[in-house]
Amino acid sequence: MRVFLYSIIGIPLLIADAVLLWALPARLANRLTTTQGLILLSGALAYLCLHCLLRKPERLYLWAHEITHLFVAKLFLRHVHGFHITSRSGGKVVIDRTNVAIDLAPYALPFYNVVALLPATLIAGSPAYARNIYLGAAAFLFAMHLWFSAEGFIDGQPDVRRSGRIFSLAVVLLLLMLWTPILAAPGTHGGFSGLPAFYREWLAGGMEAVLALSDRVRSLLSRHFL
Repeated sequence: MRVFLYSIIGIPLLIADAVLLWALPARLANRLTTTQGLILLSGALAYLCLHCLLRKPERLYLWAHEITHLFVAKLFLRHVHGFHITSRSGGKVVIDRTNVAIDLAPYALPFYNVVALLPATLIAGSPAYARNIYLGAAAFLFAMHLWFSAEGFIDGQPDVRRSGRIFSLAVVLLLLMLWTPILAAPGTHGGFSGLPAFYREWLAGGMEAVLALSDRVRSLLSRHFL
């Protein structure tokens, strides 16, 4: 019953995700130069080459995944009974009880990106090459997070199954999209100060897309049924 109810909530949330995802690239492009866009693409491709051609950094991701579980569990004052990571069985955090936030936090929170973001806040006003290096590294780390998170959903990890894949995907996708402008901010010309305007324009762009789609649907219906 829990999964069914959560899935009902997840369906409209997924629709909202689709609208925001459609409007996001154009808004991000306004904050990036062509060179920076290519740097982001290069960083993501560099990770894909590492993962597919050399060696997938599974243990590195497992540490981030389980530490995030542990951190969020502590925020909810849960008692941690065990924490371990092995090459055979992967990682595991044993707590007295869990919730949706604890389950989905490792997928919705790109741990290494957040770690890189902390020192990156100091590069505001720094030379362009420093911002570009950050963007390349951020794209590399974000691609790693997306790849392993997708594998977790495809494999049906217990964290995902407890709330259902539909709801879990909807929540994780929304939070990752909300993170994206923040993670890119140190490398963009707008910086952190431009984030409030960015989110307003992004939401407005999503609303415009919804209104345009609804107008088109009404027009098609009027042609065929009126």
